Amino acid sequence: MDRDVELRHLSEADVRIAEAEGVVSKQIKMVEKLRCDGQDTSVAEETLKAFQETLQTMRDHRHEIVKTIEQIDQGLI
Repeated sequence: MDRDVELRHLSEADVRIAEAEGVVSKQIKMVEKLRCDGQDTSVAEETLKAFQETLQTMRDHRHEIVKTIEQIDQGLI
């Protein structure tokens, strides 16, 4: 394993996670707006759930990258 490659992956993951957090935030606002306007929110809520699940997957992947870097630093891999 190459530490520099993993650090690049970590940096890329951080950027993608920040972008995804922005998308989730916007979708939450959309759900709230639809609800306040008395409109059906079911599709918007399903979309929000999908976005949140994707964000969690991205966070899990980031955690694995961090673990790999730690293992490299400890000389385990």
